[in-house]
Amino acid sequence: MVWVESYKIDATVEPRALSEITDTSFPDIFESLATGRDSSDRVLRTVIEGLLSGRYSPGERVVARQLAEELDVSIVPVREAIHILAGEGVIELSARKGARIRSLNKEEVGNWWEIHGAVGKVGVRFAAQRIGRREDSVTRVIDAMDLIRENAGQLDGFDFVMILLRYHMVLHDVADMPELNEAIRRLGIFFWAIFFPEYIPMKDYTAGYIHNHQRVTDAIISGDPAAAEAAYQYHIDWSNALIAGERPDPDKPWVHHKTQ
Repeated sequence: MVWVESYKIDATVEPRALSEITDTSFPDIFESLATGRDSSDRVLRTVIEGLLSGRYSPGERVVARQLAEELDVSIVPVREAIHILAGEGVIELSARKGARIRSLNKEEVGNWWEIHGAVGKVGVRFAAQRIGRREDSVTRVIDAMDLIRENAGQLDGFDFVMILLRYHMVLHDVADMPELNEAIRRLGIFFWAIFFPEYIPMKDYTAGYIHNHQRVTDAIISGDPAAAEAAYQYHIDWSNALIAGERPDPDKPWVHHKTQ
């Protein structure tokens, strides 16, 4: 296969209806957490939405009594929801400190990004292998890439990470591997991605995000799994360098210096 690189960093894209990939609230990711009990599910939604909106900060206590009074529910569904979120790695439970929103340091965020990257590489590889299975696959991948280009430099931090994650969810659909979406949910990216703005100045590296994802997109559309994996591995390494504190010149190619 020929891998054609088309880095449209300065291209402008007309707004289009990209219905299934423009919603960044991710209710679908959290559906499997639902208990089917209205009170418990209300508490789950309240904590998750509060975390994503900044109402709750890492290290902050989650006081069961306050939540129960706020939502006008008993303490039982609040405790159930807290234990579910503890199982998801969002909340830490301690006999002495109670329930607190989990906090992650720079090294932990980098480690989680590496783990997420391993899942992402599976997705890009199979998307490239199976791009020809459906007539609309190429169009959907291009649309997902266009959404990145439209929002790069406009959204920052968590919101832009969600656009990138939508891109991967499209690839997982093209790859016919919905299990990868479940893997992403279980890795808790919606939680640790809130730490990205602290370590990555995303708006400063708009061109890099577009460039890296365009390389992946070109390889997938060309049906070249090895090139798709290689391009995405470069993005993983580049992102982890930013998390670690490296600040390469945005106008120059970045070279990965492997540590011994």
